Amino acid sequence: MTSTPLVYVIVLNYNGVEYLKACLSSLELQTYTNCRIVVYDNASTDDSADFVSKNFPNITLLQTVKNFGFAKGNNLAIEFALSRKADYVFLLNNDTSVEKDLLEKLIGTADSDGSIGILGPAVFDLKNNSSIQEIGVGIDRFGYPLAVKSSLDNVSVFFVSGCAMMIKAELLRKIGFFDEKYFMFAEDLDLCWRVQLAGYKITVNKTAKIYHASGASILGGVIKTTSYETNVRRVFLRERNTLRTLIKNYDLSNMFKTVPLYVALLIFESVFWMCVLKPNTSQNILKAIFWNFKSLPDTFRYRAAVQQIRKISDREIVKKMMKGYCKLNVFRTIGVPNFVVS
Repeated sequence: MTSTPLVYVIVLNYNGVEYLKACLSSLELQTYTNCRIVVYDNASTDDSADFVSKNFPNITLLQTVKNFGFAKGNNLAIEFALSRKADYVFLLNNDTSVEKDLLEKLIGTADSDGSIGILGPAVFDLKNNSSIQEIGVGIDRFGYPLAVKSSLDNVSVFFVSGCAMMIKAELLRKIGFFDEKYFMFAEDLDLCWRVQLAGYKITVNKTAKIYHASGASILGGVIKTTSYETNVRRVFLRERNTLRTLIKNYDLSNMFKTVPLYVALLIFESVFWMCVLKPNTSQNILKAIFWNFKSLPDTFRYRAAVQQIRKISDREIVKKMMKGYCKLNVFRTIGVPNFVVS
């Protein structure tokens, strides 16, 4: 790799015109100059494409014919970047603004250790720049994510959020891209899990900073207040994709230990939501389980490919996971969320 690797910054956009000016302006101020910025517009209907072409003529604009979601939309953009000899791909949400030395710091960290496969920055809130959202994300054995807020947290970074993810191109060529069945949610967890199975590290440069709105694509995301509002479609996609991730990435023994227990917990949760008169939430959890049963042949085909790249045992993987059932602890903290139907 050259001393100044070529970085392709990919901003996947869907109806995010209100965020694009801040995001793209901050990218154009980067101190790291060997980079190309690409806006991959996922068939927006809010004139995002016109805004980019008129106001940022030096940025490459690509457009899809339909909204392919986060996974396939980014995959198409990654293919474009790799075809142009990118050394690194940096995925960035449109609802972000970044510090001018962001890429310089991330590349410095990535190039310092050949075993790093994916890394991310510290993520702060876009509206309150002093409020940290995460410096990486930990998970429990069921794949439930918990943001790492401080270097003092007793939580290992298991993955970095797809809102700001630097990936070595050579790694993508080895293990593949995002699973396009996910559409959105948990595809970053799935990719980082595969990266670790292949023997690479996930890390965070805590001095590299971005500012992120969160929840711009679909209601929910980072908890900002004691009153937490989310979306039943988010519940469906998150549970559906997490279950598929567990089936694909655990070894056979851990898969049979964990997946049936998680399905049982989801059924119990579905009954709970029905009892507290939230039938849409209950139905979407059951829908996520049913989707996975129906999709088992396809999931096992993907699983076979994932297990072929394995160099690290589940003993090492599980060591990085948090103990207990984190979803229950979160509900104890925030109470019953308000679920919005859309």
